[in-house]
Amino acid sequence: MGERIAVGVIRKPHGVRGEASVELWTDSAKRFDELKRVTLVSPDESDTRDATIESARAHGDRILLKLDVIRSPEDVRSFANWTIEIPVENARKLGSDEYFFHDLIGLTLVDAAGNERGKVVEVEESGGGLLLVVQGPKRRFDVPFAADICSDIDLTSKRITVALPEGIDEI
Repeated sequence: MGERIAVGVIRKPHGVRGEASVELWTDSAKRFDELKRVTLVSPDESDTRDATIESARAHGDRILLKLDVIRSPEDVRSFANWTIEIPVENARKLGSDEYFFHDLIGLTLVDAAGNERGKVVEVEESGGGLLLVVQGPKRRFDVPFAADICSDIDLTSKRITVALPEGIDEI
């Protein structure tokens, strides 16, 4: 099986005909108009199901999906928190300063002096933008994913050069 990326996660039923309310993990609900075949992946990644998108429509900040493997609200509940994934080769092409969240996880933060400050273990979206959740030598801390802090992202060497505020990793 090839590598996949998640484009959304099933949250709850919508209506009585088996539509699923899906939290978007992509930049546009229109992305689902381009997709037909997807893989549903259980939260613990122990189970997968291939599925066909029968219909997709925007609904607020979510998308409502009708999938061939889901026929009722009860079916939707059984797939709650399953991710909707596509093969990485079907991912949209990124611009020069764009990154997939999964590409940032595992990168090592290095300051201007070359000192390792920690590893990115998660990426979170907040009201103020993206946050890198970093496991430092002493504890976890958050770093805003902003150009004035994260100045050089090198996916090949798996490093991010950062200008961290003094003591952020020790508070």
